[in-house]
Amino acid sequence: MLRNLRRRTMLRPLIAVMAVLSLTVIVDAQSNVDATNKFGWGENMGWTNWRDAGGTTAGVNVGSTVMGGFVWGENVGFINVGDGTPTNGVNYANVDGTDFGINIDADGDLHGFAWGENIGWINFDGGALATPPLPARIECAAPPGQPLARLVGYVWGENVGWINLDDLVNFVSVDAATTPIDCDMDHNGVPNGLDIQLFVNFVLMTDTPDWRDVCSGDLEAVPDSMIDFDDVVEFVDCLLN
Repeated sequence: MLRNLRRRTMLRPLIAVMAVLSLTVIVDAQSNVDATNKFGWGENMGWTNWRDAGGTTAGVNVGSTVMGGFVWGENVGFINVGDGTPTNGVNYANVDGTDFGINIDADGDLHGFAWGENIGWINFDGGALATPPLPARIECAAPPGQPLARLVGYVWGENVGWINLDDLVNFVSVDAATTPIDCDMDHNGVPNGLDIQLFVNFVLMTDTPDWRDVCSGDLEAVPDSMIDFDDVVEFVDCLLN
């Protein structure tokens, strides 16, 4: 059984109009959530649509280091996961309402806060604080050669309780164009020799990988959420086969 969080959400709602203003910034952003796998479940709020509620395109866009856009709950309205443009250009600060949203670590872990115009702040670190821990993350595990970039885990809303991203039938994943492919380090849909230098750069740590790179390059038998020398044999085998 999940228990209540051990600590309360740090942020408090500041000015509700902030969420309305941010809506005008990204309402035309195109979602890259899969057209079929686009639903999450809230125990006290029902189903949430991460892609195209009401026929709009203002759904969530899953980027390399952050999310941007809106989730729609029929019972709670829009939930803003960020405007897609953090102040520092990499991650949202999440220290106040001027630069908030969901950050994506290179290992796929999700952090930060979303804002529901009718339900307040939603903590994407909440699942990690549950007992047992069920952190929200992007999961790339799938049959060999077919990574499925889907959301798993739980997030916490102080006013709505748990939101489950881990349902086996109804879940949220990115579309085919965004889904990483094994050993396709430049993410152009074709694993080939052009991916070798990028892989080497990540192994030697001259470049910093994001979650898509890790999904494509962490190929060892027991993935460790890193691209390192333990992945070299599998990477070469992947390119040759």
